[in-house]
Order: sequence, then structure tokens, then C-alpha cells
Amino acid sequence: MTSAGHIFTDAIREYADEVAENFSLPVDADPEDQFKPLVGSLIKRVGAVVGDVNWRTEVHPDNVAGRPDLGITMNGLLVGHVELKRPGMGARPENFTGPNKTQWGRFKELPNLIYTDGSEWSLYHSGKLSWKRVRISDDIRLGSADLFQQESLAQFDQLLRSFLTWEPIVPGTAQGLAEFLAPLTRILRDDVRAELGRADSPLRTLATEWGRLLFPGANDDQFADAYAQTLTYALLLARLEGAENLRPAMAADALRVEHALLAEALSLMEVPSVRERLLMPVELLERAIAAVDSIQFQQHDD
Repeated sequence: MTSAGHIFTDAIREYADEVAENFSLPVDADPEDQFKPLVGSLIKRVGAVVGDVNWRTEVHPDNVAGRPDLGITMNGLLVGHVELKRPGMGARPENFTGPNKTQWGRFKELPNLIYTDGSEWSLYHSGKLSWKRVRISDDIRLGSADLFQQESLAQFDQLLRSFLTWEPIVPGTAQGLAEFLAPLTRILRDDVRAELGRADSPLRTLATEWGRLLFPGANDDQFADAYAQTLTYALLLARLEGAENLRPAMAADALRVEHALLAEALSLMEVPSVRERLLMPVELLERAIAAVDSIQFQQHDD
């Protein structure tokens, strides 16, 4: 077995034993919350053979609008998300009912997403199963003694590598690009709407400022839609103008000469407290638009 193979197998066994130990403790805790650090650490250890992998918790304290449990970064860039379910629930969201079905209706827009109950793992790209579903254990709470044989572990290794090495595949036509960005823009719009429902949200202050600058009289739904559409359009235009760094404050510099008002609006979006609240959808848009080949796109569009 290769060194990388040993690292992977050891990481899986350590993960299984950590899960078993954690669930054996006489503590009343949410099963999904118990999984977060264990799954995050597993993906980080496995990912070390392909890059600098880290994880973070994505859910707001009050779970506004719903967020996947974990965000995974590779070499500092958001690469995908992981949604955790209680042990035994499986990883087949298309079969879920009730709130989990509603949640899947939102999450299936995400371009790179793993569902797992700890034992079963599924990888989805924009709602489509993109890898053979893998079971590594009948019940991961039983520890490494219950892990399946090498064939299943090898498939699991391939699933995780596919997830960690994901790159946006951006269409080269205006229509294709619009269709590619539309679901990501909707995710941002929905997050803005949810945030505006919080009395203490920094989006409320921003909406007031935008009302004075750009959209006087706009209600919350109109503001959320305008915010999402403006951010998407401004980042794309900045990319086509040659911007390499698409953090809004940086991308605005590429717009100031020809598009001063749009640059000002983009700068307002970079308020740290606002970015923190909208980090998941904003990073998705930044990652996707950064993959646009501006020269090739403009040539094709001509």
C-alpha cells in the first residue's frame, strides 16, 4: 500500500473510533453537532495528501434560512460543503420528507455538496448525484471494527478526492454563463431575505443606505433581489475588466473609471459584518466568477 493509502486508511479508522467514543459518552447532545468536528477533522486529514484543507462551521446560531453544516476550503478557496444527518438516516436527500426535504430543495443548488450520516456518503453537483454512493460502515458508531472492506474504502477515497479537487466549469457563452450563475444568485438572494428578518442584522442598516443611494422605496424582497443581482453583475463585470481578486472592495477598483456608481455599490457590500453574514453565497459567487476566462468569453461572445 502507498504512503497516501496508509494515511487514508489510518484516518478512516481513527475517525470511526472517535465517533464510537463520542457517541458512547453519557451526554445528551444533537447527533449532527457531535459529527461536525469529527467529519471536519477527517476531511482535513484525508485532504492533506492533495492540498491545504480546512473546515469551518457554516450555520448561524439561529440557523436562519438553513446552511450546510460545514464549509470546506482547499488552499484558502471554498471548495464545497458537507451536510450532516443523524446516524442511520442515510445520505439520500431525494428521499427525505418534511423539513429535510425542504432543506434539500435549497441545498441542491450548491455546486459541490456531500451528504452523510457518518456511515453513508453521497456527493452531489448542483443536485445531481455525481459519484457512486458509498457506505463505509453499517453503523459508524460501532467504531473501526465495523468498517467495510478495502473496496468500499477505496471508493470512499475517490469520492473525497473528487469533492476536494472540484473546480467550477464555466460556460463560454452569455446564455450559458447566466444559467450557471442563476442558482448561486438565488442562494444569495434568499440569504439576504432571511437576514433582513433579523432585527439586529447589519443587512438592515445596509438596506437603508442602499435605499438612499440606489433603490429608494424598495421593500425587503426588492432589496434582496437587487442586492443579489447587483453583486453578481458587478463581480462579473469586474472580472471581464480584468480583475483577478474578486473580493468586492478589490473588484470595485476595476470598475471605478467606467462604472463609478456600480463600484460604489460594490464597496458598500464589503462591510465585514455583512460579508460574515453572507459568506457562503458570496464566496460561491466569487469562486465561480473567478473561473471565467475573460478573454475567451469575450471572443466567444463576439
